[in-house]
Amino acid sequence: MSKIKILSENLTNKIAAGEVVQRPASIIKEIVENSIDAGADEIIVVIRNGGKTLCEVVDNGEGMNRDDLLLAFERYATSKIATVDDLQSIRTLGFRGEALASIAAVAVVNAISTLRGAAEGHELRIEGGIFRDIKPASPKPGTTISVRNLFYNIPARRKFLKSAEVEFRHIVDIMQKFALIRHDLRFIFIHNDKEIFNLSPGSLAERIANLFAPEYGQSLLPVEADDHNLKVTGYIGNLNLVRARRGEQFLFVNRRFVSDRLMNHAVTSGYGSLLARSEFPFYCLNLELPPPQIDVNVHPTKMEVKFREQEQVYQFLKKATEDSLKSVTDVIPDLATFAPRHYYSATPPPKGTQIHFPTSTPPSLELLKFDTLGKSDVAPKAENPSSPIAAGDSAKWQERARRFVEQGEEIVSDDFRPSVAVYQVHNKYLISQVKSGLVIIDQHVAHERILFEEALASMRGENWKAQQLLFPVIVELTVTDYSALLEILPFLEKLGFRIREFGKQTVAVEAVPAGLRWGNENAIIREILDHYQEFGTKDTSIQDKVAAAYACKAAIKSGDSLTPEEMQNLVDHLFATRNPYFCPHGRPIIVNLSLKELDKRFERT
Repeated sequence: MSKIKILSENLTNKIAAGEVVQRPASIIKEIVENSIDAGADEIIVVIRNGGKTLCEVVDNGEGMNRDDLLLAFERYATSKIATVDDLQSIRTLGFRGEALASIAAVAVVNAISTLRGAAEGHELRIEGGIFRDIKPASPKPGTTISVRNLFYNIPARRKFLKSAEVEFRHIVDIMQKFALIRHDLRFIFIHNDKEIFNLSPGSLAERIANLFAPEYGQSLLPVEADDHNLKVTGYIGNLNLVRARRGEQFLFVNRRFVSDRLMNHAVTSGYGSLLARSEFPFYCLNLELPPPQIDVNVHPTKMEVKFREQEQVYQFLKKATEDSLKSVTDVIPDLATFAPRHYYSATPPPKGTQIHFPTSTPPSLELLKFDTLGKSDVAPKAENPSSPIAAGDSAKWQERARRFVEQGEEIVSDDFRPSVAVYQVHNKYLISQVKSGLVIIDQHVAHERILFEEALASMRGENWKAQQLLFPVIVELTVTDYSALLEILPFLEKLGFRIREFGKQTVAVEAVPAGLRWGNENAIIREILDHYQEFGTKDTSIQDKVAAAYACKAAIKSGDSLTPEEMQNLVDHLFATRNPYFCPHGRPIIVNLSLKELDKRFERT
């Protein structure tokens, strides 16, 4: 008996579905691509439970007759290519004819379509790849495809789906990409009967502002370059739009979103020294080149392409970015968002001043110091922007010093002697003597470890004290950030944040953790969200992720000058933590230089 068998069509469809249909977002991507190829100018996407229960796409495209509707769900049935030569000149988003067959193999599918101009439509039903019924339906322009109960017949695959919120954010990511590259179309997106966005046709700049936040529209730099067969158009962001995660970078090739690390690097490298390490700029660019110059048939989901002249394309994108960044005055960020003073208290307005709620904190070149009664004085302006307050001026750091000592008991390690002096090196490292030699401590990650453990203790016990803001800070968020905020909001409240809904994808921050430097709430919230989403795939609890995000953004920074008292308190509290040797992300906090090593370096025997 032969060992080799020909697999059944039902099984091969399920195998193909494993490549094409990875999660609900994959379904939305494939069906919306078909809607765009069908000439639709309005596309409505409706999902439930993050797409796990329902994914529905309604378009007003050219539609299909009865025979085409039946053929559309057969494998390798397509209207977009006919010969091998057609693969060299693909201008549509879909072309292989795998998607609908793969989706129908792992879900319950209803498809209703009316050919443009026809007097009758048809409705098709398929369950788990098995044809059930096709019948006449009332005529309605375009096609509606509903996909229910994804992976209902493959329970093992269904278990790999994430929570509804996570799957929802993946769909948001897909919808943003379609909405950006096809800003000439209307997109309506509904989740659990709530309208997420309703986007009218308009310019790309208008679409970016509507999708993300109004301030995005004010921080865009146009990109337009043409070199023989290469052309790029779109926008890059100035430094106001730099984020701590690689989430707002959109590169399209012939209006198809692609994931290409080399070409993404080309755009980022165009910023040169304007970007610091682990900073990612915003960009939305469409690269146009003749179809024979690229191969779009190298990935099952068509998310990757291969360039025939890769180096030429790389240099072209890099130069186009550099040219758009030549005007330095357009590139520099607002002081409110990125100046070092942003991390310190802002001057409160005089009594009687009318307050408007901005989307970002207004620039302030003055610093506050607070006494225990809440009175404030204006501090002198800093002469050195990288170190806003002189090392000896401890009064300016009263609030920050209080954070080191106001919570928890002191439990000093046996190996550390508090009476020994602690020294600061380059406003970055602390050095002190221990029995075995010297220890060198990274001040930022040391404080990060302290805040991390305090935050965890707060989330598992009593809430941290909250300090009420005099005026609420209004924060406008993208759909993805707003969804992530809802996911971690209970844990932020445990830390002392008080946040309430203030309109669509907008929140009002009314209180922050006691001791947190006020005046930068907008940035802190955004940075916590960036950090949480960047490290959200790590195998740790949600409490750990939120605590790590908060600690990283609330800790003192490299470059901050500390007084002797602050250094001593920082070291004391570090050695009182459960793990003083590594930060929440695994970076070392302490480097030990033993006497033996010192003797060896000085050639002492």
